Amino acid sequence: MGSVRMPAPTSDSPAHATVTTPLMALRRHPLRLLATSWPWRSLAYVAATPAVAATWALTCWPLLVLSGVPLGRVERWRLRWVDRRPVANPHRHDPSPGLPAWIRSRAGERATWTELLHGVLLIPLSFLSFAVVCVVLLVPALLLAGSAASFVLLALGVDPAAVTAVPDLPTSTADGGALAHLGPAALGLLVLALGLYLVTLVAEGQRYLARLLVGEPAADIAQRLDDLTRSRARLTTAFDDERRRIERDLHDGAQQQLTALVMTLGTLRYQYDRGSDVTPLIDQARADAQRAIDELRDIVHGIYPAALREHDLGDALDDLVARAEAAGLDVTAHIDLPVDLPSDVEVGLYFAANELFTNVAKHAQAETVHLRAHRTPDRRVLVTVQDDGRGGADLVGTGLVGVVDRIETLGGHVHISSPAGGPTRITLEVPCVSS
Repeated sequence: MGSVRMPAPTSDSPAHATVTTPLMALRRHPLRLLATSWPWRSLAYVAATPAVAATWALTCWPLLVLSGVPLGRVERWRLRWVDRRPVANPHRHDPSPGLPAWIRSRAGERATWTELLHGVLLIPLSFLSFAVVCVVLLVPALLLAGSAASFVLLALGVDPAAVTAVPDLPTSTADGGALAHLGPAALGLLVLALGLYLVTLVAEGQRYLARLLVGEPAADIAQRLDDLTRSRARLTTAFDDERRRIERDLHDGAQQQLTALVMTLGTLRYQYDRGSDVTPLIDQARADAQRAIDELRDIVHGIYPAALREHDLGDALDDLVARAEAAGLDVTAHIDLPVDLPSDVEVGLYFAANELFTNVAKHAQAETVHLRAHRTPDRRVLVTVQDDGRGGADLVGTGLVGVVDRIETLGGHVHISSPAGGPTRITLEVPCVSS
């Protein structure tokens, strides 16, 4: 499975258990919560809620049912402030081309409606967030400002009671000197400290609701986990079969060629000692050695693609396109991939793409093929192979099961669109955490 970068332990958390949410921080550090970053992250999250809700309500309503889709994208990004666990995109990548197909696909997804519900709930939540932020920031600011103003007036020799709107101050304040004005400042700091605890709780509630409505549904997670378990079981069986194949190929191929080479060399030595002409035997030994090398090269190619030994995935796919064109297919390719992809992602995508091209050549009865490979801004690698063949591709007997297993083991998905009569469009989607 592809590597996942977990957040490193910070000063907010012990090394053995990373704090990932405001509630976890409050439970683990109830007395020193204000010394961590969580109250301030929570304050930023809660304070931004009214602006997000207002922007969404004013700009996204023309999208109607789909208005929650852009909001969901923003909210998944905002969740990083108060939730250090990865938030999966609940939308599937729709391989069907065209805006109408995209709209139909999104309108039929559960995530689209839960994101819309989140937008509706975000509007009243924005009023609560505004009120909480005002209490936490405005009240302490007024108290501290009043205390600071009193100190300034005293420093200038002016009686604060002479400029206050209340004519009769309590004696403890009017006659107590500078120390009497520390009370409002201390009260302001106390309100700020208690308010940050309140903000942490409010942020936790909003975080939980947002993750529930704009994150990946639990049912989908369970289904994907089940699919991944089955894929791993099939891969374990495939690895055992591959090991036996390699043993068989070595025994029947390279081992036989090397045995023949040893026998030829023995005969060559015998003929050389007798003074006979050994030129034919030297040629025979050279041919036996070359056949052994060819056998080993074929075996190694099935383990790790030769195209990736000295090149990146983009160059390897270019080589795949060149071989498909040499086989008679008309191929157009648009490849825009970084050179720093993880090796497991490169190998998995290359073998999967190679299998897709093989299927096109053997089963599709196609004339043209289009290949597109790129990385999206949200760090997913997409490789799409589309042909103009007869369509009707399924997971039985065409090698697509192996493709699905490879991609799902990397944490990705395979999207297949192959109606009868064509065209067939297959997209490989793999998460990528390269720098």
